[in-house]
Amino acid sequence: MNLSNEIDKVLEKYRTILQKQNIRLENSVGKDVFVKADKSRLNELLDNIINNAIKYTPGGGKITVRARKLNGEVEVSIHDTGIGMTEEQIKHIFEEFYKADESRHDVDSSGLGLSICKKIVEGHGGRIWAESPGLGKGSTFYFTLPAG
Repeated sequence: MNLSNEIDKVLEKYRTILQKQNIRLENSVGKDVFVKADKSRLNELLDNIINNAIKYTPGGGKITVRARKLNGEVEVSIHDTGIGMTEEQIKHIFEEFYKADESRHDVDSSGLGLSICKKIVEGHGGRIWAESPGLGKGSTFYFTLPAG
């Protein structure tokens, strides 16, 4: 499955929100990057991570999606210039019902999105993790899937 095309489909869904919030989004994934994945689950995975990046990136920020091929896998990174996370938040971010920012009481946030992402990635034989240099310094979410 062409990863860049699937990312573009998810980004199109958020185009209006991105424009309203003046968030730049860059899909730097080459058209030659393919993954082996269930299409609907891949869409759910991308949608969850990109939606989170949008939620936690202030107006004028940027989200960048990249991918690279590594030893039979594709490593995808989704970087944002958002609110960032502490080391403690990163430890728990993929747990069910965990919300890194309790001050945000979003009606549409159940705290399940990233735990679902973890199950999707691991179900495809991949790994998922997050990094952040700290609060106010953005976050990067990574996952791997088998190369297609």
